[in-house]
Amino acid sequence: MPNDFPVLGIRMKDEKLLKDELSGSTAKSYVSHIARFHRIQGSPMYHDAALYVVEELRRIGLKDAEILQFPADGKHKFWTHLSTLGWKVESAELRLVAPKERLMATFEDIPTSLHTFSKGTPSEGVTAELVDVGAGLSEKDYRGKKVKGKLVLATGSARSVHIEAVVKRGAAGVITDSLSFEFPKVRESIDIPDAHSYQGIWPTAENAARVKFGFSLSKRQGNELRGYLRDGKKVKLRAKVDAKLFPGKYDVVTATIKGSSKRREEVFLIAHLCHPKPGANDNASGSGVLMEIARAITALIRSGKMKRPARTIRFFWVPETTGTVALLSTHPEMSSRLIAGMNLDMVGEDQEMCKSTLNICVTPDSLPSYLNDLIMSVVERSAKELDPMDQIGLTSTFRYARTPFSLGSDNAEFVEPSVGVPCVSLTQWPDLFYHTSMDTMDKVSEESLRRVGWIAAVSTLELARADASSGFALASFTCSRGLARIAEAGGKASDELFGARDDAKTKGKGKKLAKLIKHHTSRIEHVVRRELEAARSVRKLGSSNELEDFVKMQTRALAGAGKMELARLDGTIAAIQDGLRVKIPVATVTVAEKESVGLVPKRRFKGNLEFTLLRDFLGEAGFKAYKKVEETDHNFMAKTPEIIYFMDGKRTVDDIVRAVSAEWGPTDHSHVLMYLRDLERMKLVSF
Repeated sequence: MPNDFPVLGIRMKDEKLLKDELSGSTAKSYVSHIARFHRIQGSPMYHDAALYVVEELRRIGLKDAEILQFPADGKHKFWTHLSTLGWKVESAELRLVAPKERLMATFEDIPTSLHTFSKGTPSEGVTAELVDVGAGLSEKDYRGKKVKGKLVLATGSARSVHIEAVVKRGAAGVITDSLSFEFPKVRESIDIPDAHSYQGIWPTAENAARVKFGFSLSKRQGNELRGYLRDGKKVKLRAKVDAKLFPGKYDVVTATIKGSSKRREEVFLIAHLCHPKPGANDNASGSGVLMEIARAITALIRSGKMKRPARTIRFFWVPETTGTVALLSTHPEMSSRLIAGMNLDMVGEDQEMCKSTLNICVTPDSLPSYLNDLIMSVVERSAKELDPMDQIGLTSTFRYARTPFSLGSDNAEFVEPSVGVPCVSLTQWPDLFYHTSMDTMDKVSEESLRRVGWIAAVSTLELARADASSGFALASFTCSRGLARIAEAGGKASDELFGARDDAKTKGKGKKLAKLIKHHTSRIEHVVRRELEAARSVRKLGSSNELEDFVKMQTRALAGAGKMELARLDGTIAAIQDGLRVKIPVATVTVAEKESVGLVPKRRFKGNLEFTLLRDFLGEAGFKAYKKVEETDHNFMAKTPEIIYFMDGKRTVDDIVRAVSAEWGPTDHSHVLMYLRDLERMKLVSF
């Protein structure tokens, strides 16, 4: 079985040319320029960054570079996503006035210290007493506390705390000191106690009149204030903010390198341009790498060293999610031209400093694609191409991993069935300094920028040049990797069944074994279907009778491998039940499972669900049901996109649960039913 997708002809030449032309230093220069801007979507500061990108693209030869604009007025909806308002900030400061007097933070020094979309104060500022409300997210956090006209200190997310404290209870403003996404022993406040976290209020036109302002302090500063309060001291702070909300615009920058013979077909690269200053790795790094890829390919074509690709290469710089949803919902015709793409989000990390690994986030199982294996092959080969060898072997220390699909970046808006275009995301994760004031240029590695640039450029050119003839090698390669994954599914089934046999809790009962048999039988069948569709997807790059016959031959091999693994599973079951005298009962069917068999849910919306929609509809009290679910199914909310994606108007709830379970692990039918019933109440799903 081949480890690499074959490197032949033009591709080998392209790789050598790109290796010599792509510059980590030039990419870092682009990153540094972008990091000078406070790039909050819908703001004049973001617009200035977009203008810089457009001007630079035109200078390097992409003359069609332009800014597409969409309303950001807090009223306009793009699918389920309500637009933000525009926001402009001139200055802000927070001072402690009692029990001591000193400056705590200024926007000029630390832009992330001001909650995004804060409104201005009177020119003299607001002086108020501080009240600790714990997380500040629920009724119990405010019980017995008078917060009206006061500042609240909270560890919850700024948006939620603002709604609870300011909008509902009349607080003067919000102070937070928490990191988003803490991971034990990887990323905790104790590791970066002086970091100010990126937090935002995100008001709508409906509640804009009632929101006020907020500041994000470091954990060290927050602990100092809590110490005063614990000692019984009255704490007062004075906030001055010169900022305003207004109807704004989302700016999407786009440019192309025109194709030769198939210019109406497009391969795309995307990066989000937004986030607070400096936001060096998130995501000035992805934006800067895109600019360097555009420069390098354009320069090579202009010099005559590289042949122009058949397909057009399109570049996007967007406000994360909001801009992509606005673009795709407003221009549905665009998705029909897109063949495949890559998303670059946080790609420049110095891996040792940031504790990062390059994650290759593949397409979901609802959209199987050759693209995953193609890009993984290029990632794997980057070590051989870019890292030195010594007498012992390869000296690469660069970390990477293939990871399952998840929400969180712009690739999700393309793979969602309303668009249905395969897109793989490259992201360095975790990042110790993510969404904080410490995401600075010293954390950006030229070597990481160059490597990711090479991976993305090589993959993009392969797609832009691909036709029916190259489809043979790609189909064979996708099939080879698929055969390995089918075998892996069979091996995992045997391992877990034998493990369950030996589990003391299972001995003599067999119920867990029965559930596992049912799960793994379904999972092997699912993996086979996924790999069949991935191999067939190669035909989208070109068609011929010969390629069609070749793909059919590959799919016969995959189907045969699936039958073999199911036969092996039967052998494992027989060995456990007969040879080892363990009786396995028939798996019981729950009430929820019976109900799920006859229910066919239908979507009544397009795009991904806006991430706060369900929580806002249910309220904190109602959303507790999902927190309870995640006590036993830690990934349940991460599964919900695929619950929606598999909803095609034909699959039953039971079909959907089986598919999601195969992809993510066992999933309770009752949990999925609860989720779908809530969406039905929101008029987003019908049965």
